[in-house]
Amino acid sequence: MFDLPLSGVNVIDLTRNTAGPYCTRLLADYGASVTKIELPDSGDPSRKVPPFFDNGESGEGSSLFMFLNTGKKSLSLNLKSTRGLEIIKELIKDADILVENFRPGVMESFSLDYESVNRVNNGIVYTSISNFGQTGPHRDWKGSDLVLYGMGGPMINTGHPNKEPLQLANYLPSFHVGATAAAATSIALWGAEQSGEGDWLDINFFETLMGHIDRRSTSLLAHQYDGTISTRPPVAGTPGSGIWPTADGGYFYTTVLSNRFSSMAKMIGVEHLLDDPLWATPAARAAPERVDEFSAILILWMLDHTKSEIRDAVEKAGVYGGPINNIGEFLQDKHFEERNFFQQIEHPVSGSLTYPGYNFRLTIEDQEEKVATRTSAPLLGENTNELLRDRLGLDESEIQSLRKEGVV
Repeated sequence: MFDLPLSGVNVIDLTRNTAGPYCTRLLADYGASVTKIELPDSGDPSRKVPPFFDNGESGEGSSLFMFLNTGKKSLSLNLKSTRGLEIIKELIKDADILVENFRPGVMESFSLDYESVNRVNNGIVYTSISNFGQTGPHRDWKGSDLVLYGMGGPMINTGHPNKEPLQLANYLPSFHVGATAAAATSIALWGAEQSGEGDWLDINFFETLMGHIDRRSTSLLAHQYDGTISTRPPVAGTPGSGIWPTADGGYFYTTVLSNRFSSMAKMIGVEHLLDDPLWATPAARAAPERVDEFSAILILWMLDHTKSEIRDAVEKAGVYGGPINNIGEFLQDKHFEERNFFQQIEHPVSGSLTYPGYNFRLTIEDQEEKVATRTSAPLLGENTNELLRDRLGLDESEIQSLRKEGVV
């Protein structure tokens, strides 16, 4: 195996739940050594988030936790104890990065705020992830993914036009914030290596989601110039666009009113429409009655074909569209199979499971070597003895004393 871009980088992970752990998982994917600090007995709250592979009985079977924490080591540590704080500061001395996502002020209450950590290690990159940032009038406000996306994201454009706005599905806002934090942290690490001085990164949901380069940008510009309030786009704004049933599932098309419409008309055998004045121009095709009429034609053709047949047809015709896969079809996709995307990872509770692979490819993989399969998410405190022994030089009797005192 070969060294990944962040090989040799030591990360102290004081994150929990979703956005922070996704950030540190990405750092681990790129080769960083990530030490996840967890409270003894309880650990990261995401360990208690269903679905579980063990019905929640062991506290180790959360699929969310296992996804977010591959490639890390777990050190159980009570930061409210004097000895626990001494241990974390000893670990910080040799760290390159510290990532935390507690409420603003919590790290300061532990004497682990940036100023305190910087005195221990002035070269460290310290990344804070919060709801609204470390300063400002909203600093201490609480919020869920739903609230934060609604305040900072383009929710007015998300969902069915005749219903209420919707949040992006599941944990996508948190993953976006986590990915932004990972990118910013990696860039700051490069800067710290050049200058010899660390930095404090203030990453928050509100500003990250507000900074999306998406429909929010055009909506704000339109409102600025003429007061237009944007709405959610119609289910089918152009002929053929939207999600359609097939003989064996669903299929999605995105069409435009000019050349792509012509391609679709030819694909389904109704190219004669192109010579009809009612269909001859983009403006004519945009009429609601044309959209409805074409929908009635298209659905009959769709129901007479399978997703695979349609996929071959759109590729040949130059139509934009793709099948809506279920999980089984996704796992058996020929493209993923040929590129060996999925990884089999053995976990002591779940056994061997299929995980999504890395979100990057390195040229060297095609030449001689491969990126190693990730290790499974750690059990709570699984690596405590190892880390205390190898990094701090504690012997077994000292570690056992720490356990009796509730420090680890």
